[in-house]
Amino acid sequence: MRTRSLLGAGLIAALAILSSHSAPASAKQPPSKTVPKAGDLKKYDDVITKDFTTTTGVFAVHRHDDKLYFEVPQDKQGRLFLWQAEVAKGPGGGMFGSWGGAALGSAVLKFERRANKLYLWKVGFAKRSDGKAVQASIDASATDSIVGVFNVECEGKDRSVVINVSDTFIFGISDLPITRAAGAAGASVDSGRSYLSEVKAFPSNIEVRALITFRASGGFGGPAGPGGLAGLGGAKSVTALVHHSLAILPETPMQGRLADPRVGYFTEEFVDYSHPKQWAVAREFITRFRLEKKDPSAAVSEVVKPITFYLSKEIPEKWRPFMKQGVEDWAPAFEKAGFKNAIICRDAPTRSEDPNWDPEDARHSVIRWVAEPVQNAMGPHVHDPRSGEVISAHIIFWHDMVKTAQTWYFVQCSAVDQKARKFPLPDDTTGAMIRYVCAHEVGHTLGLRHNHRASQAFSVSQLRDPKFCAEYGSVASIMSYGRCNYVAQPEDKVDPKNLLPKIAPYDNFAIEWGYKPVASAKTPDEERKTLDEWAAKQLDNPFLRFGGEDGPSMVDPTVLTENIGSDPIQVTACGLKNLDRVLEHMLAATTEKGEDYALLEEVYEELLNARLGWFMAVAKQVGGVVENRTLGGRGGEAFVRVSKDKQKEAVKFLLENAFTTPTKLLNPGLVNQFKFSGTGSDIAGQQRLMLRSLLSAGRLARLADAELLAPDKTYTAVELVNDVQTGLFSELKSDAPKIDPLRRQLQRGYVDLLKAEFQPAPAAPSPIGPQGAGAAAGARPASELRAVGRQALGTLAGQLEAAKGKAKDPLTIAHIDDLHSEITTILAADKKK
Repeated sequence: MRTRSLLGAGLIAALAILSSHSAPASAKQPPSKTVPKAGDLKKYDDVITKDFTTTTGVFAVHRHDDKLYFEVPQDKQGRLFLWQAEVAKGPGGGMFGSWGGAALGSAVLKFERRANKLYLWKVGFAKRSDGKAVQASIDASATDSIVGVFNVECEGKDRSVVINVSDTFIFGISDLPITRAAGAAGASVDSGRSYLSEVKAFPSNIEVRALITFRASGGFGGPAGPGGLAGLGGAKSVTALVHHSLAILPETPMQGRLADPRVGYFTEEFVDYSHPKQWAVAREFITRFRLEKKDPSAAVSEVVKPITFYLSKEIPEKWRPFMKQGVEDWAPAFEKAGFKNAIICRDAPTRSEDPNWDPEDARHSVIRWVAEPVQNAMGPHVHDPRSGEVISAHIIFWHDMVKTAQTWYFVQCSAVDQKARKFPLPDDTTGAMIRYVCAHEVGHTLGLRHNHRASQAFSVSQLRDPKFCAEYGSVASIMSYGRCNYVAQPEDKVDPKNLLPKIAPYDNFAIEWGYKPVASAKTPDEERKTLDEWAAKQLDNPFLRFGGEDGPSMVDPTVLTENIGSDPIQVTACGLKNLDRVLEHMLAATTEKGEDYALLEEVYEELLNARLGWFMAVAKQVGGVVENRTLGGRGGEAFVRVSKDKQKEAVKFLLENAFTTPTKLLNPGLVNQFKFSGTGSDIAGQQRLMLRSLLSAGRLARLADAELLAPDKTYTAVELVNDVQTGLFSELKSDAPKIDPLRRQLQRGYVDLLKAEFQPAPAAPSPIGPQGAGAAAGARPASELRAVGRQALGTLAGQLEAAKGKAKDPLTIAHIDDLHSEITTILAADKKK
C-alpha cells in the first residue's frame, strides 16, 4: 500500500524473512554431544540464585532486575525458532517512523551447543532436495550463518544449558537489528537509559520487552520518510519500547502448496535439486494459514483452530464493528472451501481478563491503529519459510486512512449518493469504506496478492445494473485497486451500499484454490493435477482471472489500478460525467464558515488525479499487449495485442477529452478559493505527461513489434503520430484560428517532444566496450518517433504557414509564428548533420 492507496505492498505486502537463503539440512543435525571439562562451568545455584524469578515455558526464563538468563534444554537445541521484533511504543514520525506495531524484522534461528558455547544460527531454506545423495552437495554449499554466541554459564537438569542474554535484547545482534526502532539511520543504543521491561514465557514462545533509548547521529529532527523522524525538532535521542518474540516452529512443517501463476498468492521461493526433470527447478510455496477440519471426512466441517484476529484497544470505538465485519466477511469464502467458522474477530482482552495478553505476541494476529497523519493501511504477515504457513499477522491502520476513505468515496460516488455531499461523511458511509479496507488487508494476511485484472472484469452495463451491483459490488476481487463504482449514473438508481468492493468471485475462487484440502494427496506434487483443474476454471469464467504486479502487467490494458470496468473508454466517459456533477457541490461539501479552503484544495487534487488515472488507462490500449496466463494445454496464445480499431478509438477519445481544455475544472468560483496561480499549470502538466506516455519509445517499439508480426492489422507509428498531431492542432483548420493558453502549452509540448528526438543524448560516464563509447559521445539510439517525427514536423510547418494569414487573435498569431520558426530551425539543423 502506498500513501493514499492500499498497500502495497506492499508494499508492500508481506514481511521479508531476514534469513540467509541456504539449505535446511544443518537445521536437522543433532546437537553436539561434547561433554565439557570438569570445573569449566559454575554451579547452577551460584548462577541462578534465590534472587531470581523463574518462569517455565518453551524453556525456562530466569530474571533478577536487569539480569536475564535462558535455560535451553537439550531437546530444544537444534529445533527451529521464529524470531520477530516489533515496536510496541514509539515516538512516531509518519509511515516510516517508530510507531506501535512497526515491524523490525524476522528470522529463523536455532541453538547449537559446542563444548561450553551455545551458538545461535540463522537458517535459510533456499536450497532443498529429497535428502538423498545430492543432499551432501547442498550441505556443502550451505550458507547458514552464526549470528550470536553465548558462554554456557552452568548446566541444569538433563544437561540443559544456562546462558546470559541480559544485553541481547538491549543491544541486539548485528544480523538481527533493533536500531531500526529508532526510525533513523546510524542511531546507537544508550545503555544507561535502556532496560528490560517485561519477560514472559509461554508453552511455545518467549516474549521480551525492552525500553531502549537511541542516541542520534544527525538523523533525528529531519523530514519524515525512510530513515527520518518528523516532528522531533532538535531532539538528540528517542526512546522506543521494543517487543521480541521467539516462537518454536512445528517439528513437522505443514504441507506446502505449490504456487500457480494463475492464482495470486504471496510465496516462499526455493530451488528444488531433486525435481523429476533432473535439473534444478525454481519452485514456490504459497503463504497461508494452517486450517484443519475437525471432521476430515465431512464436506464442510468446523475447524480445529480458527484464524483469529484481535482488535487492539486503541482502535476508535465507532470503527470497531466495521473492522470486525471486514475480517468476518471472509468466512463464507472459507465455508465454500469446506471450513465452517474458519475466521473470527474479537476484541483484545482487557488486562483483568487476561493479564498475559500482548498485541505483539507472536501467537496472535492483531489489527492496530497508529496515531499518525498518514493516509494508508497495510496487512503484512510472518510465515514459516519451510512451508509457507502464516504464523501471525499484524494489520496496521494509520489514523488518516479515514480521510482517504472519505475522499475516495466523495470523488467517486457523491454524484449518485446525496448523503455523501458534505464532509465529514456520515459514519455509516465511512464505516463501510473502512470495512472494505479492512477486508482487503485481511486478504493480504491470508496470503492473497493484489489482483489488478479483477477490477476490469465487469462491463459498463453490469456496473450500471442495480441487481448486479447488489450481488457483486464494483470489482471481481476485493484484492484489486478498483475502489468504488464511479460508472453508475444517478438515473441507474444503484443503492449506495452496493457501490463498494466486496468479497467477490475471484476471492472465493482463490481461497478455495489455496486452502481446500486435496483428498488423498500426501505431497505437494500429488496435489498439482487437482490444483491445475481448479485453476483452469478461469478459462471459462473471466471473473476468476488474475493479473498484476509483474513485468507484463505494465503494458497489459486489462491490468489497471484506480480503474474499473472492461472498457476503459466507456467507463471513463461515465466517470467524467459524474466528476462534472461532483464539481457542482464540491465547494459546499468541503468548506465551513470561518474555516480555510485546505480540504477543498486536497479534494480537488484527488479529483484531478482520478481523472488522470482514467485517461492513462485509455492510453494503455495503444500498443497494449494482453497477457493471458495460459499454461500448457490450458488456453490459446499467451500474449494478444489490442486491435487496431480499439487503439484508434482510444486515441480519438483522448484527443476529444484529455487534450481539450476542461472548462468546468477551471471554474473561477471554485479554484480561486485556494489557487493564486498554477491551476492551468497543473492540468497542462498532466496533459504533457499523457502526451509523453502516448508517444513513448516503449509504446512505439510495441507498435513496431506488432507490425513485424501482423503488418496488415497493425496501428503503425506513422498513423499514431499523424492522428495525435491532427487532433492537437485541429484549430488550424478553422477560418479564424484562436488557440487558448492550455492548448498553446500543449502544442508547444508536442513540438518539444519531437525536437528532443533530434538532440544528442546527455554525455554519460563511459563503461568499457563499444556501446559505452557511443553513450559517452552523446549518441541517441534511433527510434520510431524520430523517423516519423521528421515527416510530421514537415507537414505541420506547412499547416502553420497556411494558418498564419487566417488568424486574428494576436496571441494565436504569435504562437503560430513561434512554432513555425522553431520547426523550421529544427529541420534546418537536422539537414546540416
